[in-house]
Amino acid sequence: MTEYTEHRVTEAAHVAKDLILGEIECDQTWEDLLSLMANATVTVLTSGLSADLEEVVRKNYGQELEEFKNDRGF
Repeated sequence: MTEYTEHRVTEAAHVAKDLILGEIECDQTWEDLLSLMANATVTVLTSGLSADLEEVVRKNYGQELEEFKNDRGF
């Protein structure tokens, strides 16, 4: 089994997001969701699959979940 560093997984998740955005026109809401997915992937992986969305948002955006959602209209 191949193992990857956290840096490589982070890089891959964001490159994948950019690949999608390069070919599919998205509004800001979808771009925000794709970024959240990329960040959540890495955070969940590095937490041993135990992180919840609140932890993902706190770690990557420095906000509480409700504040994050309100700021983005979710």
